[in-house]
Amino acid sequence: LRASLLGGPATRSPAPLCAAGSPLFVLSLACLIDSEQEETITSWRAAGSLWPDLTAATCELEGTPGLLGARKAWSGGSWDGLQGTGAGGLPRWLGAKLRQLRPVVGSSLDSVLLLRLCAEEALAAGPGKRPLTVGEMSTNWGPDLREALVARYSSSEAEVSSAFASAREAWMAEDSAGWRAAHRWHEGAIAPLRRALRRASEEGGHGVRVLSAMPPRTTEELLSHAQLGGGIECCEAAAAEATLVTLRQRWPDADMVYIDDRAEAVRAAAADVRLLSLRLAYAEWGSASPSQAALAASFPRVRRLVNPSDLAAVLE
Repeated sequence: LRASLLGGPATRSPAPLCAAGSPLFVLSLACLIDSEQEETITSWRAAGSLWPDLTAATCELEGTPGLLGARKAWSGGSWDGLQGTGAGGLPRWLGAKLRQLRPVVGSSLDSVLLLRLCAEEALAAGPGKRPLTVGEMSTNWGPDLREALVARYSSSEAEVSSAFASAREAWMAEDSAGWRAAHRWHEGAIAPLRRALRRASEEGGHGVRVLSAMPPRTTEELLSHAQLGGGIECCEAAAAEATLVTLRQRWPDADMVYIDDRAEAVRAAAADVRLLSLRLAYAEWGSASPSQAALAASFPRVRRLVNPSDLAAVLE
């Protein structure tokens, strides 16, 4: 594995010779793995380093999870699964609420800020004042609220993001097996990806690019553990559109397929005239909300993939 540099022509190595029409697959890491638990626990650890008094107070909260902002429906209609603490010392009600907010999380910054907001709302709740609901937070989440929260917490985006990165590195160093176990592989997606990688190796194809918000080394650690190393390059998820354009320019004759669980990223690709020749697909098994699924479906050329096993029809 190696991080994709995607630099200018002067620094780029020559493109390998591949037959015209050879497939080139670009997909988000979330199509392969559910990292929600890992990111939530890492955010909890980061919050503990940034605001230890707040996390300590959150752990001491009493009362039913409903008073803290949780809903019975998140745990099969019972409060039992929302009480006490879970992995990493994270209060179960808080983990469940963050899971519901997952569709609006676009970065580690979002994850940490939403965690603190949920905790603050629970700590401030009382007679006549309830915590903000998942719907209220999701509807209002965006750059303005993110900026306001950073200012309210007397912090900076760089400081919060750095705390998250440090918390993840510390967890990996302390307990690499536990860190890997906090990720859940979408098993139905792995087999078709392995077959695609094998064909690319045997037939001289372009291989696979994986878009990830994690540092390349972290992504490589996960992929290698799943025996998905050879033939994959890691690219920055935040620069997905630029990566697609660069790849298309580099291999104009490739049969290029882009698969992502982020509706906004798929929409951007669908609207970019430079990417009209790409085949596009939206993976609904990631962290999709109904509104995001509808957004992706508004472009007729975007194929809808409902289950991980649906990847086979695209990769094969």
